[in-house]
Amino acid sequence: MIKVQNIRHSFGSKTVLRGIDFQLEDATLSGLIGPTGSGKSVFLKILAGVYHPTSGEVIHNIDRSSDISLMFQEGALFDSLTVFDNVAFPLVDGDVPADGLPESVLCSVRDQVEEILGHVGLKKAAFKIPAQLSGGMRRRVSLARALVSRPRVALLDDPTCGLDPVASSVIMDLIVELYKEYKPAILLVSHDLRRLLPVVEKVHALFDGKLVYSGSTDQISQQAEGYVEHFVSCRYDLSGVEGRAS
Repeated sequence: MIKVQNIRHSFGSKTVLRGIDFQLEDATLSGLIGPTGSGKSVFLKILAGVYHPTSGEVIHNIDRSSDISLMFQEGALFDSLTVFDNVAFPLVDGDVPADGLPESVLCSVRDQVEEILGHVGLKKAAFKIPAQLSGGMRRRVSLARALVSRPRVALLDDPTCGLDPVASSVIMDLIVELYKEYKPAILLVSHDLRRLLPVVEKVHALFDGKLVYSGSTDQISQQAEGYVEHFVSCRYDLSGVEGRAS
């Protein structure tokens, strides 16, 4: 579990997060929504320990260096490394030489990497470099790297951003499949509410650096503050959206 108490964060004179209280329960699949610039990516980086908040406290019962994984919105793949070595990166403490992993290390990580590449359908692309892949395939590599070590918490920053509907569906289906397999706590940022809401158990809404809604997907358009309801209803017709990961 991760609990956040009164988190505030600023970059110089620009305040990004404005006093957030938040809780991420173990073995849950939750969504985080909000317009561009609302602080979602900064918030995920604080949860992952990449940033230290200006004030407030992050309380957790896990080792953030090994039990929390962050999938960056931009993917952040290493252009000079193969798909295999990119995915292996978390398993070798980030120590991947430019000419690839030595055989002694490969023996200990090969099974884990091959298993996750099989899950995301990229076994045949294991020795390609990112420049040889489509945008959807690169996102699948990023997802595989985020989950290869089976972290207790996975923070996924808009993994379908910029993808076409087919590629987006593949990514969301993979996330649900991997969640069902070993039940990490997943916090999934997405702007695609029609794909997000049928998948997650709970939604958090971040607007102007403030967490203005945390609750079930069923009640978001009824119980959320006015601008969250407006954001949801104006951009998406959510009638007929069904299904939930379980």
